[in-house]
Amino acid sequence: MSRILRVTLIVLLTVVFLGLFLWKSNLRDVWRILLTTNVTWFAMGFLVNGSALIFRTFRWRILLRASNPPPFYPTFFANTMGYMLSTILPVRAGDVARPALLARRTDVRFSEALGTVLTERVLDLLSILCVFLFFCVYRWYQFDDPVVHGGAYVAGTMLAGLAVLILAFRFFQGSVRRLHAWLGRFLPQRFRDPWMRFFDAFAGTLRITDRPAAFAGVLIATAVIWFCLTAQFWFVLVAAHRPLPFDSSFFLTAATTVGIAIPTPGGVGGFHKVCQYVLTTFYQFDIDTSVAVAVLFHIVGTMPVVVVGAILFLREGLNWRQLSQETHAEQT
Repeated sequence: MSRILRVTLIVLLTVVFLGLFLWKSNLRDVWRILLTTNVTWFAMGFLVNGSALIFRTFRWRILLRASNPPPFYPTFFANTMGYMLSTILPVRAGDVARPALLARRTDVRFSEALGTVLTERVLDLLSILCVFLFFCVYRWYQFDDPVVHGGAYVAGTMLAGLAVLILAFRFFQGSVRRLHAWLGRFLPQRFRDPWMRFFDAFAGTLRITDRPAAFAGVLIATAVIWFCLTAQFWFVLVAAHRPLPFDSSFFLTAATTVGIAIPTPGGVGGFHKVCQYVLTTFYQFDIDTSVAVAVLFHIVGTMPVVVVGAILFLREGLNWRQLSQETHAEQT
């Protein structure tokens, strides 16, 4: 019954957001706009987005073991399959699948890898908040809107909170660990040891600041990743013959992150409606153009990881049941 209710809610959300997205649009005009897309610029956006997978793999290897990282291919495989699962499923299943698949193919333990996934999420959240805050400050007077001004205050507050949390983990680890252990008492007995191993793995990755070269590598990789993930929007806008200033990509990146968080398969509906809202409200796109551009955004944002993941999936000779078994075997 719980699964039925969950699936029903997901389907309902998808239908509602798709309906809002397509409301008042003329699909013939949308199709005509799509046909005028410049293939070269669109392919550049596709390539730039796909490149982020490579730099995500470089960053993950450094976070896992800076001095003796796991081999590139199994790390790239686990990374890509995890992001593919997060792309096509309505929940971020890939965040657990990635460390599980890596643990099956290398000597990296599941709890160790899971801790680094949280570190990556913190780095990515910091990146999103920074680019959005930059946009808000840069366009403060151009967009006198609660979304921009209020968003700036929220982003600044969250950045300050994250900074305090990271400093607490880094310099008051003993106290934070005792709090984590106390919270673990509310878990079933069999989860308490993994709970503490997960904490130790996450806290351990923060010690990378003691190794300047490795820390610089993580920061550079993170900067390149988010350049790729923001630049893809700009390439699509140029391909659609609707160019905007490059900093508009920062706004779209932050906004679509909220859209993707809505639990629909592949972000369908929520992602599109948020894109449309930004394009029509702040950049005066008409409805049909906003629909076409949002569809192009979604293709460029999802297809690279799905295509690469499907190729690796076939190369490994896996089927869906085997992938599920591998993923769940390490979690238990």
